[in-house]
Amino acid sequence: MSDFVRAGVGRADITPEIGTMLQGYSPMTKSTAVHDNLTVTAMALEGCGHKVLFLSITTTDIDDEVTLALRTGVSEATGYDIYDINICPWQIHSGPSTEVVFGWSDIDYDYLNKILLPGCVKAAVDAVNDIRDVEIGIGTAQSDVGINRRQVAENGDILLGQNPYGPYDPTMTVVRFLHEGKPYANIIHYGAHPTAIGPTPLISRDWPGIMVDRVEKYIGGMTLYFNGAVGDVGPRLINGKTTSEGDFDGMYDIGYRAAHDAVFACRTVKEFRKMDLQLLKDDINIPYRPLEPKEKAVEKVKEFESYKDKPGLGMAEYMYWNAVLEEYENNRTKTAKQHLQTITRIGPLVMVPFPGEVFAEIVLRMRQHSPYQYTLSLATSNGENGYLFTRDSLHRGGYEVEVSKAFGAYILADNSDDEFVRENLRLLRRMKNEE
Repeated sequence: MSDFVRAGVGRADITPEIGTMLQGYSPMTKSTAVHDNLTVTAMALEGCGHKVLFLSITTTDIDDEVTLALRTGVSEATGYDIYDINICPWQIHSGPSTEVVFGWSDIDYDYLNKILLPGCVKAAVDAVNDIRDVEIGIGTAQSDVGINRRQVAENGDILLGQNPYGPYDPTMTVVRFLHEGKPYANIIHYGAHPTAIGPTPLISRDWPGIMVDRVEKYIGGMTLYFNGAVGDVGPRLINGKTTSEGDFDGMYDIGYRAAHDAVFACRTVKEFRKMDLQLLKDDINIPYRPLEPKEKAVEKVKEFESYKDKPGLGMAEYMYWNAVLEEYENNRTKTAKQHLQTITRIGPLVMVPFPGEVFAEIVLRMRQHSPYQYTLSLATSNGENGYLFTRDSLHRGGYEVEVSKAFGAYILADNSDDEFVRENLRLLRRMKNEE
């Protein structure tokens, strides 16, 4: 292996068939047309005795089961270690279902096995087969494409809207890869929900797709997009909300603004050089709240039984309480989940996956205390645990808190934000010591 990073990229089409159920807005929505094709873009990195793959996938969240299936398939095809393969969905809201969400969706196994998995394998194999020497440059720009979406109503209720005094991460980071002095590949990192288009029966990559296409047109090189702080952040739409009603004008408005910022960040890069590569893998602890009492679960199942065939929050409640009962019936009462974390360092930059929709404050805290110059938190990557909220948000409530029951019997502990920060900083400092 080289003493410096070498990189390869590949891409495949993963557009579903028209008529596929879409996940993200209303339950049970069938697609009626394709606005723009869905893709998976893979980047293989090798050097300094390490190999790692990143798959930037234009789907909704990908849960633990589908993540394992994709990692396994790609590992068998490439020879890369299963946990050196990072599954990073864009978390679009106008694509097929790749996770179980009580009351909303189940895994579309037909899409997974016939389109998504083969596409990921093809993109990854193409990336590995195209490994070449590269020089790397890093740039940033301040972007107001995103805004905190936990709007506080006059009566104190939390709504999905725009909160101009709430936290969001305005830093857009780009990583450019040159081969023999010419553009070869790019990474764009930013945090805002891909919800600019709003409820629609059309298949689309939403605003990040516009951004990626324009960066490839004006900068050159195959481009991967990674989510940052998306949990409580949405696109800053002109309608005063963070989602439209199937409004393509809003999607293009946000997409062009994001593209302007990304291209600007790319053009700020003045130095390209060879960089080293480092990986660190270790378990982190994801704490759970205590399981609700069995007696309460029995009562709640009866209370929500009338909703069991009605998609939405009522069905989610019914399924959640049944899941709690199932844990008791199988003598399982977990207090935490062990998650194998994979952190990648490229020179002065680290990429830290978060298995869920991480809130902005967590990302900002990570960056503030990280020992590295550039710390990119990759949301919705390598698994799914719902919203990774802050303890402050629990007192206010709102959609992100209420929907926690849709992801399984176990809900994250109130101090899970502190644990995510503490555990990942522990690994980053260990990585720094091992350089």
